[in-house]
Amino acid sequence: MRISKTNYGILGFLEKIVRSHPLLYIFIRKLIRFTNIFEKDFDGLKQIFFDEKINIIDVGASDGISIKFFLNNFNVNKIACFEPNKKYVNILRKIYKKKVIIYPFAVGNQNTVEKKFFFPQYKIFGYCFDIITYAHNEKKLLRFFMKDFKFNKRLTIGEGTIALRLVKKLPFKIDLLKIDTNGFELRVIQGLLKFIKKDKPVLIVEINKDNKKISKLLSKLNYIGFYYSTKSKKFSIKAQKNSTNKYFLQNTEANKIFFK
Repeated sequence: MRISKTNYGILGFLEKIVRSHPLLYIFIRKLIRFTNIFEKDFDGLKQIFFDEKINIIDVGASDGISIKFFLNNFNVNKIACFEPNKKYVNILRKIYKKKVIIYPFAVGNQNTVEKKFFFPQYKIFGYCFDIITYAHNEKKLLRFFMKDFKFNKRLTIGEGTIALRLVKKLPFKIDLLKIDTNGFELRVIQGLLKFIKKDKPVLIVEINKDNKKISKLLSKLNYIGFYYSTKSKKFSIKAQKNSTNKYFLQNTEANKIFFK
């Protein structure tokens, strides 16, 4: 199973083609911002949030396709997004003028700690394209993900650093917390733990090697973790074939989903 695969069926087949060549991926990724295509297991949120107005924290907002999904599918009051990449921050500022608050830094469990991250670079005809959406904090795992690209001979690994900041306050009560930070998810949850304890939001977290640690930590706060099947359109305690994210709900809220 390719962990980076986010769709199944026809969309999954197209996704496989798009990810086959770095240049094709870079081009299509730019176009995606103007479509309604997003990770299919996020559709499970539609069974949790209906017409109620919600506030969202988006950690790892990237180029904003998750923000577009939220705005198109839910009654959003405000979205606070955290994104340390300057290129993506500029894109977000150009596109989103209303309802979106942009914080140009990464969330961590300590303040101003420099962390190294790695990302693929595609070099051709004297140009170098950084594929930041594949960035990861472990070079070994990044090499594994880079195997998505069938034509990868021109791919090299670049590196950079980001400053992690401990968030001291948020502008609103959180209803939904989305975390997609390519390996930093546990640090983000630890950094936002006091807000999670207070607001008890729904969490949707990208699955990584810290999945068990995250589940154990959140279980102490009465959270239950589960997955959404894009095929059956139902939730399950067991991971699904194309699961890329894990949901966490308070015990009472989880029971409403499973037994409604």
